Amino acid sequence: MSVALGLSFILCGLCLLQGVHSQSQANSSGSSISSTGSTIDYCQPGLCPQMKKHIACRNNGNFGSQCPINATELLNITNYQGLIVSEHNALRNVLAGGKVHALLPMPDRMASLQWHPELEYLATVSVKHCALLHDPCINTRQFPQAGQNLALIHLNFSLPEENRTDEVLIKESIAEWWSQSANVTADRVQKFPRAKQGVFIRNFAVMARDNNTFVGCAALRFVRRKVEPDFLMACNYASNYAVDHPIYREKGPRLPGGHPIPSTPLCAALASSTAKQCPWRTPPVICLSKNRA
Repeated sequence: MSVALGLSFILCGLCLLQGVHSQSQANSSGSSISSTGSTIDYCQPGLCPQMKKHIACRNNGNFGSQCPINATELLNITNYQGLIVSEHNALRNVLAGGKVHALLPMPDRMASLQWHPELEYLATVSVKHCALLHDPCINTRQFPQAGQNLALIHLNFSLPEENRTDEVLIKESIAEWWSQSANVTADRVQKFPRAKQGVFIRNFAVMARDNNTFVGCAALRFVRRKVEPDFLMACNYASNYAVDHPIYREKGPRLPGGHPIPSTPLCAALASSTAKQCPWRTPPVICLSKNRA
């Protein structure tokens, strides 16, 4: 964590799964106008799990009641789309190369993220509540199981201005989400844990989903009670982690030609008390067990 943030960085890991929504209707049907300009009925049945309200259902797009009047500034996220996508893909590329840390297995594949305007629109609705609360439902017709990451940074005016720029704060938010990789083991990759065990890895888990193809984000600054300002950022993703399911599919050893190996791995014949190299992979990798190369 950089000196710019100190101890004032909060991830939405212990947040309640609830939202603070404006109850004013966008129109008589409850539809909203997305950033693509199309009218979408976010109140439609089947879009959200039972008893969960969509964040954009009957939302008028105004700032929420927790936002201070005349002290809220929504970032022009268009200026930072390239940065956000690049930061995400750079970290996913490190994971794809098996270089995060020794306990994290290499993914079989890892899709590149692209920007999506509807995910951006829903992230904008999220941050306009000026609250660090995960939304109960951000699904879309295209992304029926969307994921979300939130970060809140309390800024300190005693720090140099260069440590408080939008670019720096966006990078710090993404880096802090990814830093939860330190809490992830191979077992947790294979099966996302239940309850509190999952709280401290779920920001990373959303970013590390192998089938995540799109992201859309929003951010704002706001000042409460004439104190130092806050920076709130939300990113919505095409896919979310699922409890008791893998975060991503692990890469297994391959035969020449790229074919999967038989159920009894060839690597098993090479495994011993000392690490061996699997000859069918280029560059060669270390065989650490009979079950995984």
